[in-house]
Amino acid sequence: MNYSKMTKDDFDRILYICLKEETLQSIVKIPGVSEIVSKHFNNDTFLKEEIPQSIVKIPGIYEIVSEHFNNDILEKWEYEQYIKVKEIVERISLWNPEFQRTLVLLKLINELTEVLCGTLDLKLDQYINLRALPVREFFREVVDKYSAYPIWTCDFEGSCLVGAEKLEIEPIDSILHRFGDE
Repeated sequence: MNYSKMTKDDFDRILYICLKEETLQSIVKIPGVSEIVSKHFNNDTFLKEEIPQSIVKIPGIYEIVSEHFNNDILEKWEYEQYIKVKEIVERISLWNPEFQRTLVLLKLINELTEVLCGTLDLKLDQYINLRALPVREFFREVVDKYSAYPIWTCDFEGSCLVGAEKLEIEPIDSILHRFGDE
């Protein structure tokens, strides 16, 4: 897992979610927090007026609390990445070449690749079989004939998803011209 892709906003958002699940008393019991809090507040006033999310604004508390919840935050963020993958894979499976452009598919695949390879250290082919992508029926014969090219799919406009290492869009006319078919 590549946690360097997690932004500070991601970290803080999940930290505040964790804090919502806690009580003020449980936060104060984290080693080091009680000492800092007691310097800033009379304990009775503090416990009546503050909420767990506001405690991290006290200088020195954010570092202690974020370190305390670090593993929970990383675990929740990783789970979010897998959810994101599931959602993108589902959208890819719903892509229909009869009325959707290949550009839409390419953007989804690039988004999926970014999460899989850039964050989760997984490969695209573990989630998407390019050979199983739907092809507009009108272009099925051409796609099958030139599958060694590799040509993966073709949409209603004749825009094809091609490439082995890097996926890109190429018009069917260019492919046919390249191979001498018109």
